[in-house]
Amino acid sequence: MTLSRRTALKLMSVGAVTMFTGHVRAAQNGLVTRRSLTNMSIDDPAISAYRDFVGLMQSPQGLPANVNWLAFSQQHGDRIRGYKYCPHGDWYFLPWHRAYTLMYEKAVQTLTHHSEFAMPYWNWTEVRDYPEAFANPEYRGKPNPLYVPNRNKLVGKYALDEYIVGQSVMDQIYSETIYEIFGTSRNPNQTDTDPKWVVMGGGSQGILESTPHNLVHNNIGAFMPTPGSPRDPLFFMHHGNIDRIWATWNALGRENSNDPLWLGMTFPSNYIKPDGTLYSANVKELQNINDLGYTYDYLPSPDGRTPNTNRESRILALLHSRPGAAVAGVQRFGGANTFAATPLKALDRQWTMSDAAIKSLTAANGGGTEVLALIQDIKIGEHVTAFRVFVNRPDVTESVPNTDPHYVRTIAFLDHTGGHADTDAHGMAGQKQLPSVVVNLTGTLQRLYGSRRLEAGKVSIQLVPVPAAGVALEAVGTVVPASLEIVVL
Repeated sequence: MTLSRRTALKLMSVGAVTMFTGHVRAAQNGLVTRRSLTNMSIDDPAISAYRDFVGLMQSPQGLPANVNWLAFSQQHGDRIRGYKYCPHGDWYFLPWHRAYTLMYEKAVQTLTHHSEFAMPYWNWTEVRDYPEAFANPEYRGKPNPLYVPNRNKLVGKYALDEYIVGQSVMDQIYSETIYEIFGTSRNPNQTDTDPKWVVMGGGSQGILESTPHNLVHNNIGAFMPTPGSPRDPLFFMHHGNIDRIWATWNALGRENSNDPLWLGMTFPSNYIKPDGTLYSANVKELQNINDLGYTYDYLPSPDGRTPNTNRESRILALLHSRPGAAVAGVQRFGGANTFAATPLKALDRQWTMSDAAIKSLTAANGGGTEVLALIQDIKIGEHVTAFRVFVNRPDVTESVPNTDPHYVRTIAFLDHTGGHADTDAHGMAGQKQLPSVVVNLTGTLQRLYGSRRLEAGKVSIQLVPVPAAGVALEAVGTVVPASLEIVVL
């Protein structure tokens, strides 16, 4: 069904939806510019256009059956059936969501007749509370389409603290030069570009996905931790920022994967046009945001950081291998694990590193040595919201704060009570993959020991579950990774 101008104008009348929009800033060089919400007023034309669009889509009249707020969100997933097309925990996470956010941006442009609309983004490193336009139940005396009841207040346990979105976290993200560490790795079993791999997961999440992305979702609550998260209009402000971070990473001079299994993947009929027809997107075509018709209000110049090809080859070989497999230039300690972490008793594993690795790690300049933790196929209790990683703190308890010098970072995953369906949206047989994560321990170890050597060459790792609010510690459940390794490279 093609949406006629007459129908669109009818939808924009007072009887269909209250419209508040003004003129949107003209595009520069044929591109629309996505701007930060930080300095936007509640009546900014971009916010007004988005508000109008959400209101229209929530109460559609005369639109195709699949052009409404619920149907658009269900391309991502819903609480009953789990995730549909949306990938988490693999290297398609960033490009799929780029195309998905662009799908909404184009729909706003068409359905509100603001051809220069650009999706704003919420820079939660700068502003830790809800943007004003999304925080109030009413706008101009009418229900605010951008408001969702039952979101958590972003204070206390749900605050977007430094360990989640702080500048030190962002510095770690931007300093990484390997896409599969920055943007999550591929499933090591993947052999072709069958779309079943997109929703299967099976990669190791890096810091961008497992820390700020997942924790912001979870701390907001309501729809946001679930497969139905796009039902919250704030979803696209959050994912606009995730996309901006990817664009910033590229602008700094970082290169995406050139692996044909990544570049060659198509997301078939995953997206909906404003006239209701379905369309596909290919990863190769989602690399350059200018080619897609938009840019951001600020992107940096290249920082001259040159990738280390030897490091890249070792890390990719490691990420694509099975636990314990021999990888040239890499020392692996640990492997299969049967121990559980609870809030009352941390999972504590200890290994002895080689003398050469100790000397290199604790040298004044780090010696180029890195220590990573590979935590794979993690079973997570129903009342566990995240888990915290510490090193060389065997007496750690749930009450030890994140300011402790042995703290590394907090790992979270989205709603783990459901998951991807056993068959994907194309009817292809799939297999649910438990989440995995890679954690760089190097900075914490160097801060702890400086130029001093580790005592007896011992390195230990502790995992401490974070309980859901209001749940007694003894009822929280466990965190049990199938494999836990310390890797020196």
